[in-house]
Formats: sequence, C-alpha cells, structure tokens
Amino acid sequence: MLPKSNRLKAKGEFKRTLSGKRLFGCPFFVLYGLERNPASQAPHKVQSVVHPTRIGFIVSKKIHKRATKRNRIRRRLRELVRLSLRQGALPAISQYRALVFIARPDALGASFVDLHGKMERCLQGLRPLGKLVPPASPSAPVDGSP
Repeated sequence: MLPKSNRLKAKGEFKRTLSGKRLFGCPFFVLYGLERNPASQAPHKVQSVVHPTRIGFIVSKKIHKRATKRNRIRRRLRELVRLSLRQGALPAISQYRALVFIARPDALGASFVDLHGKMERCLQGLRPLGKLVPPASPSAPVDGSP
C-alpha cells in the first residue's frame, strides 16, 4: 500500500493533474502528470518544503461493471508503483507534484509481469520537464541523412 502522504484523493487534485501533460500511454494505462512549479513558491521563504509526489488511480466503469474487477486493476497498479518506488524510481517521479494513472480495458486481462514491464518502461522514460526519452530506432541513420 502506498504511504498516506503519496496518495492523491481529492477530486480537485485529480482534475488539476488531468489538465497537465499526458506523459505516457500504452494498452494498459495512460499516465498524466502535473509538474512542480518552483517559481510559484514565495520568495520570502528561506527553506522550501518539498512535498512528496502524490499518485492517484482511475478505473472507470467502462473497464468492467463489477467493482471487484475494477478494484483488482487498481490494486495491481498501486502495487506496481509501490514496487517501483522501492526499486529506485523516486528521482524520476519527484519532479512531479502529482501523477494519475488511468486504466484501460486491456489491463483487466494483462498479467502482472506485463503490467510490471510497461510500468518500468514508463517510469524509466520520465525525465525533467515531463519529456519522455525517445526510444532508440535501429533503422534511423546516425549521421542524420535520409
């Protein structure tokens, strides 16, 4: 289970985060992020307190009508994030104030290993300013010529 300080719960926080950037998409989930804004902090503060990144999960009724199925997806995603944080993904997500994972229908039939692979790829691809690291293309020429 995620620590209480890392949970995104309020409706307004979800809306603000979803109005941010779409960071990653795959058949299992979509990730939205709200970047930290250091310029918004008051200049008179001597020490700025950095709050932990808050993470939320959305699994709509479009995925499945039964709550038990939706909760299974939510539990799996939550556990994957917890494991990723434990394995060192904290620097990658600490640049965001909030992250929201929106489940897609394929997440219901996906194995835990498949979800774990996509989650790792997603969190490793994050870098400052919400840009994804572009995948290496073996067919692209190195010198830039066509």
